[in-house]
Amino acid sequence: MNNSPYFGSYYMMGMMLNVKEMDGGLFAAMPGVPEGFEIELKPLDELDVFRMMGGPADGSTIQFVRNESNDVTGIKVGNFNFSRVSEEKAKSLPLSEVLLAPTNEMTPEKQSAFQALLDSMLANPSGGWVDYALPYPKFEFVQFLTDNDIFIFHGSNNREIEVFEPVRTSVELYDKAGSGNLQAVYGTHDALWSMFFSVVNRNQLQGTIRNGVMYFHNRQGKKLAVYNFSISQDQLPQKPWIEGALYFLPRETFERQWLTPESQSNEWTSTFPVKPIAKLSIRPEDFPFLDRIGGHDDSLFLRLETLGKSIKAAATSAQLNGSQFRLTVSNSKEMVEALHEYVGIQTTLMPASQFNVELSATEATLSISNLSPAHQQVYSQTYNDLLSRE
Repeated sequence: MNNSPYFGSYYMMGMMLNVKEMDGGLFAAMPGVPEGFEIELKPLDELDVFRMMGGPADGSTIQFVRNESNDVTGIKVGNFNFSRVSEEKAKSLPLSEVLLAPTNEMTPEKQSAFQALLDSMLANPSGGWVDYALPYPKFEFVQFLTDNDIFIFHGSNNREIEVFEPVRTSVELYDKAGSGNLQAVYGTHDALWSMFFSVVNRNQLQGTIRNGVMYFHNRQGKKLAVYNFSISQDQLPQKPWIEGALYFLPRETFERQWLTPESQSNEWTSTFPVKPIAKLSIRPEDFPFLDRIGGHDDSLFLRLETLGKSIKAAATSAQLNGSQFRLTVSNSKEMVEALHEYVGIQTTLMPASQFNVELSATEATLSISNLSPAHQQVYSQTYNDLLSRE
């Protein structure tokens, strides 16, 4: 395997996979993940196709992609596409920082205290505040709850939510599968991840946020949680943090989403309203990764926001029919250029949708098809004044 055509580095949106030989087999390693937690790639009958063993897409097939010259140029895992990069370029590409959960030594006294507090929450599932007076950091209690695998967690700046309604007002970019843009209540079984949404001030924030948790396993079966958190690098110095709440939700109506056709993600959704069992007040200093939140280049998204505002201001009509959206502006050079630039960016950020610009003597019309439910909600709110005339 010394001359394997698969060896090399593959990159996608801050994530790098280094494919290499280990112990006579093929493995993919992620920079920053400790040694011993590499993803094993087991060959299948089809050429260039392997099964991923371990890692966030455990059980998924991975296909090495070739060009017309038969050179390996990338890898495909479900709807995720990694591009092969040279060793030199790999050194300069921005990578999301790999964050490992802080150590939580569970003493008998701590275990007993956490269990008593959990029992009191379950005995009175009123949705009220948890009276946290324990001498241990809140993130340790949160980790304890995650390990118990009872709740779905949802972090929010809004500290007074009595019932979560299945209405999605934010969108997930680069979402090809559509699972990130459903009209649903979103949550996760990993409470440390949810704490991020409690303390990052969404009203103050401009641009996008990048975040998540991935699980890796070593050959002995030990699980390792790997986190990443990032906001627009221009806003990082402003420290847009706020005191929020971590909600503990019942699991009954939630379904786990799929990362690929063969492996599940760490997001859960409910299409039904959900009443919290309890909520925990979270201050920025309660979040164990606060000083490790990174910054990323958000110039593309900020440019999209500017274009979107100018197009909205110039729009003369709009129609929204299910997953189909149309808007019309006057046919001027400035607006046609704005529409084409807008489409160019959105095609990247919304790969599951289709965009088209049609020109007449006096008008330019933008048509978008196959909008996700969340994007339908966003366009409905943005163009509400024009849509109400229809």
